[in-house]
Amino acid sequence: MTVITKSEFARRINRSHQYVSSLIKQGRIVLSRENGREMVELEASISKIKATADPANDPATTMPRSDGRSAQSVGMALRQEAAPEEESGQHSQSSVTYQKSRAVKESYAARLRKIEYEQKMGTVVNKEGVEKAAFGVSRILREKLKALPNRLAPKVTMVTDQKENFKILTDEVESVIKEIQRAISEIINS
Repeated sequence: MTVITKSEFARRINRSHQYVSSLIKQGRIVLSRENGREMVELEASISKIKATADPANDPATTMPRSDGRSAQSVGMALRQEAAPEEESGQHSQSSVTYQKSRAVKESYAARLRKIEYEQKMGTVVNKEGVEKAAFGVSRILREKLKALPNRLAPKVTMVTDQKENFKILTDEVESVIKEIQRAISEIINS
């Protein structure tokens, strides 16, 4: 087990001290105490960085550097030291698990963005609102249709002309339809 300072570790992976500090905050570097100083356990830290590396970052790409040092990515630097079986394309179990969990996360995020877009465009409506409106419409329709025979019976029995009965029935049904339409528009607009 090789133990080195944070600055030496930063030089070994060709990164800044601030970057190493951010890796420490992320819990991706293994530290130990020697003579009251925090030291980096080299092999354990490199293994942990490899295990938690974002596989979506292409190690062949370079990252811009403002300090003039080589622009080699950490992933590339670590993979150059990797074991031959890792270089041949075999991924560790944690890398595969990370990729799967990230893919699931991205998939759900994309679905949520799609739903938000569809809501703003008006193609998706609130389920509770539709259920409430459907219940209200069906209740009104039921009440109006059940009341129809009681309202029509006295009128129809008094008239003997078939055409007059047809007109009475048609007027009452149209009246009920208009009441239902008015109730539906009130439910929708509320």
